[in-house]
Amino acid sequence: MDSVKNNRIQPVSTPPTLQEQTDLLRAYRSGFQAAHVIATGIQLGLFAHLASRPQGGTYQELAHGTGYHAPYVRVWCSTAYHYHLLEVDDRGRYRLAPHMEGLLDDRSNLDSLASLFTNAVGRQGPQMAKYSEYMQSGETGSHAEAYGNNPDRHDPPSTTVAIQRRMWVEQLIPKAPDLEQALHNGGKVLDVGCGPGVLLTILADMYPSASFVGVDVVEVGGLNTARRLIAERGLEDRVSVHNMHVEDMTFHEEFDGITLTNVFHELLPVELRETVIGVCFQALKRPGALLIRDMAYPSTLEGLRDPDYAAGVYNQYQEMAWGTIHPTREDRQGWFSKAGFTRVEHYLVPGIASGMQYFDIARKR
Repeated sequence: MDSVKNNRIQPVSTPPTLQEQTDLLRAYRSGFQAAHVIATGIQLGLFAHLASRPQGGTYQELAHGTGYHAPYVRVWCSTAYHYHLLEVDDRGRYRLAPHMEGLLDDRSNLDSLASLFTNAVGRQGPQMAKYSEYMQSGETGSHAEAYGNNPDRHDPPSTTVAIQRRMWVEQLIPKAPDLEQALHNGGKVLDVGCGPGVLLTILADMYPSASFVGVDVVEVGGLNTARRLIAERGLEDRVSVHNMHVEDMTFHEEFDGITLTNVFHELLPVELRETVIGVCFQALKRPGALLIRDMAYPSTLEGLRDPDYAAGVYNQYQEMAWGTIHPTREDRQGWFSKAGFTRVEHYLVPGIASGMQYFDIARKR
């Protein structure tokens, strides 16, 4: 089998045994059930209830405190213990395993993975259950439809806002101090695929003398939420959003910076991406910077087993039936060059909860 060394897959010559392959498949099946156990514990507040009792509690006490059916709570507790989510003492009192409160219960914690499991079970699982039908018919679903059914895009949670702000402060500002300075001096930023306007409102708060424009084509769970948030924060004089296909933009040297956050892989058909990069080049001032952050996808077979690309590989399958095709670094570099960008910086940066992402800065001089 492949071995892991320094977080990289190292191919070895010895083929796996039948038992090793059997164990691998059983581990995948076990992980499927573990995700459901975790999602149930989050949705029913079982982790939260245990977090409120550091001394722990029996399954009977947990059932009484939550009002749930005691025999089912007993099975949930024992299964969660099997998956190392809970610990139990010799008096039968369950408590959260180390670090699980922050990872699975406290949604105000930026390192919380709770939404990964509730989304996987509540939305992605039912969606992927239809893949056998999609693969036979060739039909595709819709990003817009999925976004409209996502409650987080109608009322963005505080953790989403905090994560976006943290990434801007920790990952962008150190790499693009020129854009940071421009915004402090009354600059202007365009957010392509702005969705519910989270980044727009964050930046408007951080840079009170700057102005911001967002474009998107998704209304439900997108622009309608953005307009509401902008109005609630009294930002209408500096922030605006427009229902517009990015390829139809006619801006000319108007923006100090342009951002695309977790949206570039959604631009379809693939041929459109070269056009989008060109339109963004025209919309930037000199000097100006195009900033693209998205899930990293490999360009080699070895990369498909590289942990750095796990999030991209996973998302490619998850969104396959929406027509998603993740671009590689080589794809993006080619489009940047054709558009006229003469200096491009490529980074791999750790996402928060979502895994490793790429961060490209293409500069117009």
